[in-house]
Amino acid sequence: MFSQQQLQKDLQQLGLTKGDTVYVHTSLKAIGAIDGGADTLIKALCEVLGEEGTFAVPTHSLCFPGNGSAPYNAATSPSRLGVFTEVVRNHPQALRSGHASHSTAAIGKNAKKITENHDPCHAVGENSPLYRLWKMGGKILLLGVTHKVSTCIHLAESVAKSPYLHLHYDASWGNVVHEQLPDGSIKEHTQIEFPGCSGTFNQLQPLLEAKGQVAVGKIGNATSYLMNAADLIACAVDLMEKDNAAMLCDSPTCPACPDRKEACR
Repeated sequence: MFSQQQLQKDLQQLGLTKGDTVYVHTSLKAIGAIDGGADTLIKALCEVLGEEGTFAVPTHSLCFPGNGSAPYNAATSPSRLGVFTEVVRNHPQALRSGHASHSTAAIGKNAKKITENHDPCHAVGENSPLYRLWKMGGKILLLGVTHKVSTCIHLAESVAKSPYLHLHYDASWGNVVHEQLPDGSIKEHTQIEFPGCSGTFNQLQPLLEAKGQVAVGKIGNATSYLMNAADLIACAVDLMEKDNAAMLCDSPTCPACPDRKEACR
């Protein structure tokens, strides 16, 4: 069973330091048994980052009327991205952004700056948590997971102005998200772009390794990766500048990529 002290040591050996701002994707199962569970990992991150640091996690709720989801409520809509993100979302020090599909929760000095005024029509646009983290010189930590869950690469698609982002991941969901306002009324927001398939995102790992731009280590039992968001985005954008369909998969049953490839022709 892993203690808070062991997790802190592992995070530091991977390269996380005081004052860092980091976006974290996590598999608790991959880490193994933690004494105190998810709350202990939160404490370990806060201790390593210190008072000047911040960590954020995706708390996506995918509140599209077309998929049957209830309207988004920042205080109550659960994250669909695993136990750790849900525990962070409910943490008393956490702040959560207002996007009804792709929200982010953050703890630390820059939590307000990262999460406030998230553009309700653009999940990863200029007024989004990930965009701000990127511009702040932030890092990406893949803790027991791979690039297939990295929302930052969807930001790279937006930065590269990929020609397919107007197409939904699943057309049956429609192009609007909905949220419940404080007065109880429901408001819909038409989306500008749609994050889609991530099936090919692991192709970035050897490219980053070849440039010495990613640290690899163990957090508990979990193989983990730490990199600068700027390096990750630059790597993905470079691929898409050579081939604007580079981040799309070849599966004919994918709900997004066949139509997106057509948009690239």
